Amino acid sequence: MNPTEESIRQLLERYYQGTATRDEERRLKAYFAQDDVPPALTAEQAIFRYLDHEARQTPPLPQGLEERLARSIDRLAAEEPRRLRAKTPRRPRLWQWTAGIAASLLLASAIGLHLYTQHGAAPQDTFDDPQLAYAEARRALHLFDATFGKGEQQMKEAREAAREVNKKLAKYRIIANP
Repeated sequence: MNPTEESIRQLLERYYQGTATRDEERRLKAYFAQDDVPPALTAEQAIFRYLDHEARQTPPLPQGLEERLARSIDRLAAEEPRRLRAKTPRRPRLWQWTAGIAASLLLASAIGLHLYTQHGAAPQDTFDDPQLAYAEARRALHLFDATFGKGEQQMKEAREAAREVNKKLAKYRIIANP
């Protein structure tokens, strides 16, 4: 189907307004690539042919671009370790961990002492049979061990995932070597 001059003018109007679709633009390019275009549209044909020719051209690179880029990359690579060291947070030292654990234990002891003195009397046994009390205590400790083991395993997995991420970041030089 050969488009009419009027339909091409309507497409050109939408094209110049920036509202033409990609398909309409392709139709215009194909139409003006022909040799038999009405004389009234030869100016638009010249424009479309020029744009098509320019789109196919590869612009020349400025002289010395490669050397300037290499110098810039070398300069940034030399500055990078200093910037990374300044932004990398320090890991807590062992004494900080120890102090945190000691403070937690002290706080738990203080709360326990407060609760003990608040009630006044020593706690009473909840079981009459020592074997039953032993079995219940053992069950509670097993439950605690299983729950603690799950949490410990999840922490190991999280540490391993963090190591992998740090290795990849170090590979791409986003952070210093972990």
